[in-house]
Amino acid sequence: MNATARRARPAGDLEGVLITEELARRPGRPPDHAAQSQALAALAREMADSPGTVLQRLADLVIELGLAQSAGISILRGDDPAPGRHWDAVAGLWAGQIDRIRPSDAGPCGAKLPRDAVLLLARPPAGVPAADIVPRIQEILLLPFLVRGERVGTLWVVAHDPARAFDAEDVRLLSSFADFAAAACRVQAALAETKHGYAELERRVEARTRDLLRANERLGASEERFRRAMSIGTVGVLFFRLDGRIIDANEAFARMSGYSRDELAGSARSDALTPPECLGVAARARADLALRGETAPYEKELIRKDGSRWWGLFAPMRLTGAGEGAECVEVIIDITAWKRTEAALRESEARFRHMADSAPALIWMTDAEGQVVFANMHYDHMFGRPAAEMLGDGWSSVVLAEDLGSFNAAFQDAFRARRAFRAETRVRDRAGQLRWLRCEGVPRLDDAGRFLGYTGCNVDITEARLAAEELERRVATRTAELMAAEETLRQAQKMEAVGQLTGGIAHDFNNMLQGVTGGLDMARRRVAEGRGEDALRYLETAREAATRAAGLTRRLLAFARRQRLDPKPIEADGLVTGMADLIRRTMGPGIVVELQLSGGIGRVLCDANELESALLNLCINARDAMPEGGRLMIGTADVQLSAAEAAGQEGVAPGAYAMISVMDTGEGMPPEVLERVFEPFFTTKPLGQGTGLGLSQVYGFVRQSGGLVRLESAPGRGTTVRIFLPKRDAAEVEPDRMPPEPPAPAGAAATVLLVDDEAAVRGPAAERLRELGYRVLEAADGPAALRLLSGAARVDLLITDVGLTGGMNGRQLAEAARERLPGLPVLFITGYATTRLPAGMEVIAKPFALDLLACRVQSLLAARQPGAGPGAGPG
Repeated sequence: MNATARRARPAGDLEGVLITEELARRPGRPPDHAAQSQALAALAREMADSPGTVLQRLADLVIELGLAQSAGISILRGDDPAPGRHWDAVAGLWAGQIDRIRPSDAGPCGAKLPRDAVLLLARPPAGVPAADIVPRIQEILLLPFLVRGERVGTLWVVAHDPARAFDAEDVRLLSSFADFAAAACRVQAALAETKHGYAELERRVEARTRDLLRANERLGASEERFRRAMSIGTVGVLFFRLDGRIIDANEAFARMSGYSRDELAGSARSDALTPPECLGVAARARADLALRGETAPYEKELIRKDGSRWWGLFAPMRLTGAGEGAECVEVIIDITAWKRTEAALRESEARFRHMADSAPALIWMTDAEGQVVFANMHYDHMFGRPAAEMLGDGWSSVVLAEDLGSFNAAFQDAFRARRAFRAETRVRDRAGQLRWLRCEGVPRLDDAGRFLGYTGCNVDITEARLAAEELERRVATRTAELMAAEETLRQAQKMEAVGQLTGGIAHDFNNMLQGVTGGLDMARRRVAEGRGEDALRYLETAREAATRAAGLTRRLLAFARRQRLDPKPIEADGLVTGMADLIRRTMGPGIVVELQLSGGIGRVLCDANELESALLNLCINARDAMPEGGRLMIGTADVQLSAAEAAGQEGVAPGAYAMISVMDTGEGMPPEVLERVFEPFFTTKPLGQGTGLGLSQVYGFVRQSGGLVRLESAPGRGTTVRIFLPKRDAAEVEPDRMPPEPPAPAGAAATVLLVDDEAAVRGPAAERLRELGYRVLEAADGPAALRLLSGAARVDLLITDVGLTGGMNGRQLAEAARERLPGLPVLFITGYATTRLPAGMEVIAKPFALDLLACRVQSLLAARQPGAGPGAGPG
């Protein structure tokens, strides 16, 4: 137990008494005033009849009253041959330890103990004096007492039974006994000196009668010391008659009342010191004294000489005589400070209760075991149940059953860690409505840091939660509206881009169609005039215009990544080296071209023609950015793209890549231009000097090849474009092999089913195949083709457009045809790329040369019949 005492003012205690924390927390027994009155009366009689034995009588009374199992009084005697604390009085189980001597500065009674501290010890360690006496100490309570402000001794009581625990009532009773002990010590000292004086006087009378006068003087001095002893202390003594007249009083009572001893012992009556409202209490006490000779201690308010009031605790008894002339004595203790403390405590408690009950929240407190010991009136307002029903664990009855487990777990976690507690839970109010509470509590500690429990409050947050839910709903609605608006904006921007793209395509295609239609018109005129040779020149012009239109289509498809590529394994370093002369001639003399090749970076799998076109496009853009000349650096390197670098790039996987960079020292681009460089038809060049498809074609080709493009530029710092192409095994793609000249079939002609919804496409192709000796069946859509397939005796090859009309596309037609004729070769003709095709299926992109078509037909038929060679017709 912590033996460090601190100042406290518990209810029922004396002002200025020091107690321990443990003693302050223990509940006190109800006061036994009758026993106290009898004990004080006995002590008063003992002090009057036999002052020398009053200390032993005091110890005996403690045992007789059942306050302890051993009790005693230790007196400090510094002038003895054996200085220390003498056990002058011992009663109870330790009665045999009388006259035991302990060092004056040892143990809890030592000189280091505060002067007026009440000390409680439990099971003291072996080093503490008296700890080894049998029976052993379970608890010991020590009350020092003082004379003239100096500590002269200690009243101690011992409990040997673990079931006996001292409390505040023990302190209150024993404190009054300690005051008696102090007075008795002073009386004994005075008596001892008086006896010594008398002995000396008798010796001197016997030895020298001439010294009688001196002995008498000593006797007088001794009597004066006795009177002074009676006037010193905190306990007042008042002698009076039952008629109320005061006979005498000691200095302590005189100081308490504000009167001198002469004023009190004159004509003063005790009723004159008592306010009217307390006269009844005094009259009942005198009646008891007259009847029984004693009365229980009682409290009474008195009036000082200056008119101020004070409270005293009175313990009277009748001494001699009977009737109103009987003489009585009473011991008075000033309890004014105690009463004030008690009133202040009541006022403080009332203020706290008012504050807690006025708060718009549920205020609560727990003890150190986590049990609720206080709940304010707001519990009654919210739940319609008295706050007292919330104490202990009664609060749990208002928490929803499904929330109680998690709520208790959260509280126990905080409780074990002695940290702040916070949780939210649901309850039902007095109307049965569901309410949300935010519960918070903080640990409550004493001055020594010991945990005393929690103080907390629960706030109703139902409205806040409803508002938050409504806000979330509105935010979700608003977010949906914003997303719809953004989608509308994206659609508008998309339509704007489509409009821009359509306008650009229309402009370029109109130019090219004009070349086609113009050339054909002039050729027709020359043929009609009989000038056939001139007609050939105009036909060539029309063919070139159509070829340019096909190139524009390829660029568009490259941007859209729908272009049909011809991937082959390519050495990047070799491709760049092979293009070096062409690039230098294209750049002109004002631009220095530097190659920074790493050497041996391996092969990439892509369309060589498209890669060359992309590289040349980048170089031309760099040249146009350096009108005054500059440097063009083309480099290669092996790089590894991490998962973070590849993240967010559709179709790009982390791994090994070949990097081709083109860096110039030109003008550079501002951020607003840099954001749009890959848009189709976006160009910063003057009208007629660029289509705006160059970088978009590069971007489309690289992304379709599984790579990515990075572009860095700033005004005045040039531009760097890096192309990353994945390294792949050459076996992933088998390139088309086209014979240089279309072979002519030999033997029986093969049957080809040609399907295209455009007669302008289907007619010339069928005518060319018939010229080569094939039997051609024509159909405009899928259903018509299936009917021909079912009625024909033999079909060796299916040629079909991918985008057919009539409810069946070319892929579906091919699957249906193969169900009828397993292994039937299929050649798709399309304007855009398709996914990888099964074996026995190939694709040729529009526009195509009729001779290329013938070669693909022969290749597919030959692959089906390995034995057939040039000149052998399909069987």
